[in-house]
Amino acid sequence: AVVSTQSRHYGREEFGNYSRASKPANIGVISKRVTHNVIYYYTNYAFISALLVLYCIISSPLLLLAIVVSGVACFLISKQKEGRTLKIAGHTFTPKDQAVICACISLPLLFFASAGTVIFWIIGLTCSVVGVHATMMQIPNEDGTEFIEMNETV
Repeated sequence: AVVSTQSRHYGREEFGNYSRASKPANIGVISKRVTHNVIYYYTNYAFISALLVLYCIISSPLLLLAIVVSGVACFLISKQKEGRTLKIAGHTFTPKDQAVICACISLPLLFFASAGTVIFWIIGLTCSVVGVHATMMQIPNEDGTEFIEMNETV
């Protein structure tokens, strides 16, 4: 059966139906399950990732401040009319110069807010959660009526 790659969101009932969870018989079954389930539950996994990102931003006030300051500065620079310059203390700054200054200020702010650590934490946790769920959830038979049992073969 060909599985459509169109994003679909399945409710908690189907996504969290752990009566369908079982230990895979071998590495071939793991590969088959992960391939099917990552496509099938793509939207659910993306939602989990988004929740983890939101949690990290909310739970770290310094990271939230760094993102807001950087975002507002970039927004203000992008909304300027083309060719408009900024004069401060006798120096003229073009929009390109302003963007470079914004980056030079934003990068240390994000570094001190541990943005790199947060990114790798989110990647690691998302891969772990998705990997365990996709490995343990059984996939339907070719006709889609019932789920393959524990003695699955590839």
